[in-house]
Amino acid sequence: MAEQKDVFERFNEGNLDLATAFWLFGVVGLFILNFAGGFISAFLGNWVFIPVFVLSAGILVQLASCGEKYIKDKEQKKLSPVWGYLTYVYCGVNALSLIYFAYEIITGNF
Repeated sequence: MAEQKDVFERFNEGNLDLATAFWLFGVVGLFILNFAGGFISAFLGNWVFIPVFVLSAGILVQLASCGEKYIKDKEQKKLSPVWGYLTYVYCGVNALSLIYFAYEIITGNF
């Protein structure tokens, strides 16, 4: 019998359904990660944001991968892939936000 993969493994492979990936990782996961990073950085310094940036970027890449799979599935079934494209926009805006925040920390404006 085939072993069933957990939600983290399916997300990491880009095979998690888009709704679960978006809300669980793209919204809740990023919120918790960034909130915890901001809280901990108050005590330990801005270097804490290095792993936060790496993990956030990884989540965005995998979320975009789930969006790509969603788009392919919907186009194959001749249905609207709009949620996949909106996920791309969400990932792009978050990536720009990460880049700007990194710039603010590097230049000492944070």
